[in-house]
Amino acid sequence: MKKITILVLLIITSLGYYSCEDEDNLKFIAKSPEALAFTNSFLDEYVLTPVTAGNLGERFTWNDADFDVPTVVNYDLEKSILGDFTDAEVVGTTTENELAVTIGNLLSSTDAGLDNDPNSQEPNIGDVYFRIRAYVGNSGPDAFSPVQTLTLVLPEDLGTGGGPNCPSIWVVGAGAVDAGWGWGTPIEFLCTDDVYKANITLVNDTFRFFLTEGDWGSGQNYPFYANDGYTIDSNLEDAMDGDNNFRFIGTPGEYSLIVDTINKTIMLGAPEIGPGNCDPIWVVGAGAVDAGWGWGTPIEFSCTDSVYRANINLVNDAFRFFLTEGDWGSGQNYPFYANDGYTIDVNLEDAMDGDNNFRFIGTPGYYLLTVDTVNKTITLGSPGQELPNCSSVWVVGAGAVDAGWGWDTPIEFTCTDNAYSAYINLTNDAFRFFLTEGDWGSGQNYPFYLNDGYTIDANLEDAMDGDNNFLFTGTPGNYYLRVDTVNKTIIIQ
Repeated sequence: MKKITILVLLIITSLGYYSCEDEDNLKFIAKSPEALAFTNSFLDEYVLTPVTAGNLGERFTWNDADFDVPTVVNYDLEKSILGDFTDAEVVGTTTENELAVTIGNLLSSTDAGLDNDPNSQEPNIGDVYFRIRAYVGNSGPDAFSPVQTLTLVLPEDLGTGGGPNCPSIWVVGAGAVDAGWGWGTPIEFLCTDDVYKANITLVNDTFRFFLTEGDWGSGQNYPFYANDGYTIDSNLEDAMDGDNNFRFIGTPGEYSLIVDTINKTIMLGAPEIGPGNCDPIWVVGAGAVDAGWGWGTPIEFSCTDSVYRANINLVNDAFRFFLTEGDWGSGQNYPFYANDGYTIDVNLEDAMDGDNNFRFIGTPGYYLLTVDTVNKTITLGSPGQELPNCSSVWVVGAGAVDAGWGWDTPIEFTCTDNAYSAYINLTNDAFRFFLTEGDWGSGQNYPFYLNDGYTIDANLEDAMDGDNNFLFTGTPGNYYLRVDTVNKTIIIQ
């Protein structure tokens, strides 16, 4: 194992440190009322692999910074490899009192932080520095934080774990409302590298995990995981019923439920982000002039990677989002999003009518309306902005082990909003992108993208062979590869 030490700096004027063997969380207690208190929510140690890059790694929370000015305080989470922050990079910015960091972000931090401790007896230990900066405006006062550590574990064989195709597990129970207590429609949790994931609609009732579909004897209840040292989301508890099932006690709704057997965590988050399409949502209302208050012509918002978009003709009137076409009870109004921490476009406000709908107050016209459930934003694009349409591209080559140099089993990269993505099993060999399936003349090699200004993942290089293909130089395994033609990036997670 490679162990990477990350130092986290948090804005506090004076701190005391408290720890106890029977507590899993680090806690920082302010010594004065003016100081800030910080808690990191989950573990002190994480195992990082590329296939878990999208998982929540850590959530940091803090009290308000007091600058004695009646204005909004901004918080930047910064990271530094050098430690003096001359190379500071902003990981995230918020005006709230918490910030989540993915395992992928922590993993990218460790890549540059290896082998930078000359005194270490283990050459794979390195320090990566984090701090939070609090500030007011662009040139107002700011404050920075002192230091605390988290430990990250980087397996020698990144991305392999238990293999990309480990067996599924299953959930049934009244709390998993789409499953219920039966085997007709169980919720399947797909497994990659010993991490199980599924989107699941939860209500305040009980459920249980099962190793084998249809086998009641294969159940794994709350004590099974708790006694094995798992950190379990605070919205889940022991039902204390005859089977000691899980009970969901949070706000009913759709979640991503992740059982990470590497880090021993069971966590709830936003619905899973990944390639492909998620279910659409709908808008009706007089403000959406082509829809009106009826279900004859609702505006459909297509969804990719938990981001909903549609072109919409808006006038100065009210409208509402709906999860299900034709179902008035599935509405989500302005307070629904505002109370969930969304930043909402200034041209949209609470209509303050009987249903607290959205009201459009901008210049009537045609807009691109985007609901980003990952970054929690609702934004309007320039009038007349069109949604890009794109076709798939294809990868073949010995480096793409499931494809090889032939057209029998090429890897299809589906395209949404001019970004191409696919899961791909990579080994240390060459491959190439092709615009047209079966057409060798449509290839796009490493120099094609490099000369067009793309930032290309460090694990890819020019093969310097006859065709200047891509060469994968990282640890062989199953990855998520994304080619973003808008931001001009090629990344591997």
